[in-house]
Amino acid sequence: MTSGCSAQDLPSPPRSTTWSTTERGGIFWLVDPQGRLFYSKGVNSTNGGKDNPKSRDRQAYFWRNFYPSLEAWRQAVGGELLGWGFNTLGGWSDPSPQFSLALTVNLELGRNAKFHWFDPLDPAMEQAVLEWAERLTAPFSSEPRLIGYFTDNEVGWWNSPLFEWYLSKGWENHTKRALWHMLDTQYGGKWDRLLEDWVPDEGLKSFEDLKASQAKLRLRPGGRGILLVNRFMNLCARRYYELTSGAIRKVHPKALVLGDRLPLYYHQDAVLAMRDYVDVISTNYNVDVPDGWVAPYYFEGLQRLARKPVLVTEFFFAAEENRSGNRNETARNEYPDAGHLMTVATQAERARGAAKALVNFARFPNVVGTHWFQHTDEPLGGRDDGEDYNMGLVDNANRPYEQLIEVFKNLNPQFETLHGQARKPESITDARQTQTTDPAGGGDPATSISRARRPIDLSDQSLVDWDKEESRLDGFHAPEPYAPFGDVHLSWRPEGLFLACLANTYVNPGFLAYRGEFPLKECFQLHLWAELEGRLHHFSVYLQPEKNSRFRDGFEVKTLLCRLDEPGHIERLPIVGRVQRIDKTLPHMVFEAFLPSQWLGVERLWPGTRIRMNVVVESFFREITMSWRGEPPECVGEFDEFAPGLQDVVLQD
Repeated sequence: MTSGCSAQDLPSPPRSTTWSTTERGGIFWLVDPQGRLFYSKGVNSTNGGKDNPKSRDRQAYFWRNFYPSLEAWRQAVGGELLGWGFNTLGGWSDPSPQFSLALTVNLELGRNAKFHWFDPLDPAMEQAVLEWAERLTAPFSSEPRLIGYFTDNEVGWWNSPLFEWYLSKGWENHTKRALWHMLDTQYGGKWDRLLEDWVPDEGLKSFEDLKASQAKLRLRPGGRGILLVNRFMNLCARRYYELTSGAIRKVHPKALVLGDRLPLYYHQDAVLAMRDYVDVISTNYNVDVPDGWVAPYYFEGLQRLARKPVLVTEFFFAAEENRSGNRNETARNEYPDAGHLMTVATQAERARGAAKALVNFARFPNVVGTHWFQHTDEPLGGRDDGEDYNMGLVDNANRPYEQLIEVFKNLNPQFETLHGQARKPESITDARQTQTTDPAGGGDPATSISRARRPIDLSDQSLVDWDKEESRLDGFHAPEPYAPFGDVHLSWRPEGLFLACLANTYVNPGFLAYRGEFPLKECFQLHLWAELEGRLHHFSVYLQPEKNSRFRDGFEVKTLLCRLDEPGHIERLPIVGRVQRIDKTLPHMVFEAFLPSQWLGVERLWPGTRIRMNVVVESFFREITMSWRGEPPECVGEFDEFAPGLQDVVLQD
């Protein structure tokens, strides 16, 4: 197996009998038992399917529909995967030694041990996790193909549900007691201090009352209770990673601990909790744009939070044009989520998007592999949980999707070279953002912003018309120990400035005690300051939850565009043709906006125009703030007290 670096750059590691990880020149790799650098190219759910009414009606994939024996199926599919350039069996795959591919195994250790949503801080939990780890790993104890174990799939670490759940437990629950003591310590046992951050349910009037079951606190608008919520989540997460990783290392010390397959999202306090315990951070990922763009903040953030290799354990593209009749939706009860996972129109678009995404993943220095979800399409009408997507390499009649297969056949042999040429975070400089000096002499260097090469449509529910690599703003920072939680893109045309933002931030609106409109200060928000011809302009985009029973979670997210030029005054601006949120399910936050040049006090923008500018973004409930210029404020809701640092920007043709 080759890499993109020379033999001198990558000396062979010592021989080993186990899988391991390494970092060479800032680039992470897996290392196989023979000491070779390994980039994992996997397929999930390579398992032959199930014998059930759907498969007997040929509405779902099942090996017996195509092969005389399970052994014959394994031989045929194993040969196909090797021929298509894959080297790893992803989660939920048949572990038979008939397959010669490397193996990863999902234990569901936390769920089997009843760690989640029971009592993680119960002293008996350590023994329960250990016993389950011994039982679940036993079949693989002498398996040389085994890279390692996923502890669970998509635990999530949703902060406010954890807080609400354990506060409502009875006093016999050890985790409830730890949360109560955290509250008591935080506020020094003084109820009036707690009330500055929280609104208790009626009847709760003291810390003693909080010991009862069904106790409930909600965030007070303007308070900082969310910080305690995150500390509690970090405590639970740290306990989880300590116990699960410790148990696996005790019962199978040669296996890598691959983490819990983050659910297309991560909370930064959970990543901070895991970094001392796992060997690899695993994450499932829903590609951001149909053209295969992968938002860099996600993987750069993991790099800043935890210097660990990252394995993309699920990614996928589905197409409306498919041979299995998949509807590309998740239908549960009366609330279908149509196309919330990456879906395009045709198989040709599917193949092009997957190809771009594969290359984009490989170019992150901390990514050590990608696993496609999955081997076959989902059953006609959906699997048991309602998910019904064209995700397969093959359809339910065992016919390969030729265009997609060609992508893997062509790219899989190249990934060692591509990954060996990955861009180190410290060397990533947007070509667009070349530092230029004021031609008149003197002055600070300016960041160049490129002109949009084509019109940007704010009604197409997509960012495909953006040159995303060229328009991305580098240099955002967040308060320690956190990392920026999104990407901001900026471009211009003579008619005005264009903004886009891709970010992740979870929100549970019912966790906030409010009446009427959801408070703007608690919204996800982006603020842009632009000083042009001596006048400072301040614009903001708010993503505001609004109650709506037609949506699964009971609310939708509305978009507001505002001007805040006068202290203490918020002017709401028209949004049609000016701002749109891309309809992705939470916790994905994607929107684009247009600020006409007239709003900046000029008729048109021209190449060479210089603007002094800053951008600040804040997540829901003011959890984290990130700033393009200067130290981010604790929160940007109090703008009368916040004087933004501005940097020079020059518009380039």
